[in-house]
Amino acid sequence: MILEKLAGPLIGAVIGYCTNYIAVKMLFYPRKEIKIWGHKLPFTPGAIPKGKPRLAKAIGNIVANTLLTEEDLKKKILSDETENAVVEKIMDGLSTNLHTSINRIFPEEEYTNAKEKVTNLLTDQILESVQNMNLEHIIVEEAGKAVKSKTKGTMLEMFLNDEMLNSLIQPVGGEIVNYIQVSGADYIKGEISRKLAALEEKSILELCDNLNVSQDSVRGMVSSLYQTAIESAAGNLVSNLNIAGIIEEKVSEMCIDDLEKMVLSVMKKELDTIVNLGALVGAILGMLNIFI
Repeated sequence: MILEKLAGPLIGAVIGYCTNYIAVKMLFYPRKEIKIWGHKLPFTPGAIPKGKPRLAKAIGNIVANTLLTEEDLKKKILSDETENAVVEKIMDGLSTNLHTSINRIFPEEEYTNAKEKVTNLLTDQILESVQNMNLEHIIVEEAGKAVKSKTKGTMLEMFLNDEMLNSLIQPVGGEIVNYIQVSGADYIKGEISRKLAALEEKSILELCDNLNVSQDSVRGMVSSLYQTAIESAAGNLVSNLNIAGIIEEKVSEMCIDDLEKMVLSVMKKELDTIVNLGALVGAILGMLNIFI
């Protein structure tokens, strides 16, 4: 008698459990459609394998249009935590000497060649500027003034007229001009190379400090530029990223096994609850049959 009364709830529980278990499994199985005598068996493939393209598109649209909007992205990137992290990274880069910083961007060989070209260009331009100064005339004129100033009020002043001064100073000026034409380029290039080598050992922050620009001021400028760039570029960043398309493509490329693992990693507890709930509902319906 007791066994007969328990049979209904037990059978109902088993049927409810099995039904929900099969329903959950049919989300992922069978992986492919099944044909019998040329006719496709209903409910094959499973719901997720069959609707994977629609699922991928839906997930992409939900993430892009609801979960990760332009405002969300801008808010996150402009948060104090993110901004401080980026600014600190930039400040670390600005505190590194120029040679190291440049080598992070360009290979050593390219950098050396570029530095050589710059040195030669500056040398040519400086030498051309010096040669265009009419140095011989300047030396004669300025040296003459200096000699007159030094000998003013002395016995030599009576003997050193302009003609004599020019005859004494002009050869010197000519020799200086000749020296510049012959050896000026080498001297200027050597000086530029030494200056560049010294400059390479300094960081941008040190150069700013030499210009009386404090690190706090540099940090403020970097922070301001970061905020301005994000404010103006956030919209283009979101549209160029095409978040919906990326997610849709990634989900579409996933094999069903990986997709199942992903879903179960999130929903396994809930799906197990649904299966167990089927057993509970079946048992309750079985008990109701006893009293009807």
